[in-house]
Amino acid sequence: MRPTASLHDTPFISIVVAVRNEETHILNLLNDIARQHYPPEKFEVWVVNDHSQDSTHEIVAEWLKEHSSGAFTIINLPATKTGKKAAITEGVNHSHGEIILTTDGDCRVNPAWLTAVASQFNESTQLVAGAVRLHPVTNFFEELQAMEFASLIGTGAATLGWGIPTMCNGANLAYRRSAFYEVNGYSGNEQIPSGDDEFLLRKIARRFSGAVGFNGNTFAVVDTPPCASGREFFNQRIRWAGKWRAHGVGLSPAMAFFIFVFHVSVVFVVAMAFTGTVAYQDVILLLAAKIFVEGVFLFRVLKFLQIPVNIVSFFTLQFVYPLYVIFFALMANFLRADWKGRRI
Repeated sequence: MRPTASLHDTPFISIVVAVRNEETHILNLLNDIARQHYPPEKFEVWVVNDHSQDSTHEIVAEWLKEHSSGAFTIINLPATKTGKKAAITEGVNHSHGEIILTTDGDCRVNPAWLTAVASQFNESTQLVAGAVRLHPVTNFFEELQAMEFASLIGTGAATLGWGIPTMCNGANLAYRRSAFYEVNGYSGNEQIPSGDDEFLLRKIARRFSGAVGFNGNTFAVVDTPPCASGREFFNQRIRWAGKWRAHGVGLSPAMAFFIFVFHVSVVFVVAMAFTGTVAYQDVILLLAAKIFVEGVFLFRVLKFLQIPVNIVSFFTLQFVYPLYVIFFALMANFLRADWKGRRI
């Protein structure tokens, strides 16, 4: 491992929040950060406005007038730059912290969030991925989203535990400022709209062997709302699925391909049972084994995230998910997503 700069017991943390059209949520996040149980002189907040078309900038500016602390600053992304990666880079370039901590404008954070994040860094740590929970949920559609999203968080945590970084979430991601510059930030994937989290995770993991991990502190969990409509959900999943094409050769695309083939196989075997080609008893046995293994894993993740176990949602997801994976994996190759007034 390369030599690294020393890390103070209470590191200075720069929180970077890239925002676009977040007038509905941004005040909740700012108030949450202002209530942190972390020395106020030990953190700063850079809100980077990515050409919002609503009142985001005005709302944040007005909030800043009522909070005299100089720790919070809003800056506008230059007209020549657009997108979340450019906004985060702009924030990092303005920052002064040993640790960069990113989150999104629609998130909510615990008062002990910064303390929980700082506690995960030692002299060799370069990046810590945190958990994100969909909350609050108010209907069955949102419950399904929360459970499916929890499985993604659990998968990312598990693979990080095995020393194989595959996925993380930029709504709760901390890394050394020096590491960001050493891997040249998002250089090489700036043109890809999404993936500000996972591409950076892999670049830092490749450069600093054994220096990335998952934050298992429950106080570090960040909340973000689920998609409120089917259209919003569709565009979000197309956007997420689309980035896998840019991963090139390696473990991550191999894992994505395995997941796709696995679910195609599940649908195929079930279809064969209906035609009588495969004994339905064997199919039931295989499905039962799949449900048991996934249930053991998922229920542990739900317990960590403090999400109530909903058996109806779990079994619904078991039957819907294979079709869901196949559909979005195929559609992402042909469709582009709309995101906050942009076609990406």
